[in-house]
Amino acid sequence: MTVLTLPQDTRTRLVESAILHFAAKGFDGTGIREIAKSANANSALVAYHFCGKEGLYLEALRSIFSRKVSPVSLLADLPPAGSPGARKAALQGFQDYIRAFTTEIMSCQGVDPIDEAAMVLMTREMQSPRAASSALLVEHIQPYVTYLTNCLQILRPDLDEDALFAMSVSIQGLMIHFRNSLGIIRLVRGNPNYPEDMAKVIQHFIDFSLRGLGVPEAFPQPRN
Repeated sequence: MTVLTLPQDTRTRLVESAILHFAAKGFDGTGIREIAKSANANSALVAYHFCGKEGLYLEALRSIFSRKVSPVSLLADLPPAGSPGARKAALQGFQDYIRAFTTEIMSCQGVDPIDEAAMVLMTREMQSPRAASSALLVEHIQPYVTYLTNCLQILRPDLDEDALFAMSVSIQGLMIHFRNSLGIIRLVRGNPNYPEDMAKVIQHFIDFSLRGLGVPEAFPQPRN
């Protein structure tokens, strides 16, 4: 039996339509036919080439993960804990990580509807991972967790595994909450363009986190 190859443009349209619809209505609220209709494609293609809606959902997630190169993936590797210069490298790596991660999650803000929908879909998936996509999600997230944890282990070698995990979750949550709550933050500020200076906000995230970690060399002089 000959397996027909789905033309790349049709595959792209179906996957992008899936991202938009799954983001808007969730998995259960989205139908294959409406995805295919928006993509100007035959709904039978979803069953044949993606093994149904679940398969298309997984392909949509894979597409989200591969749409852009993550700035975090470009960060320099840290030297082993205890080696000369490890603490200085970890301090720099920690700051670079916060800049890279915040830049990544903020980069789609109001620019590309697919990127914006991708962020909505990813947020929903992280809040309530589907069983079928859990392994894929962990595979994507693990490098972020590993890099941040490695920084924290060097900066705070006295912390046990549970404390390191709590610190990591708190730092990640700071940035993710800001991104996901930006709409209400702008309403509270009374400024639809807030923040005009994202670099200043990122520096606050860095300072706030380092103070919380209790890293003394991060603040040799008092900072306002």
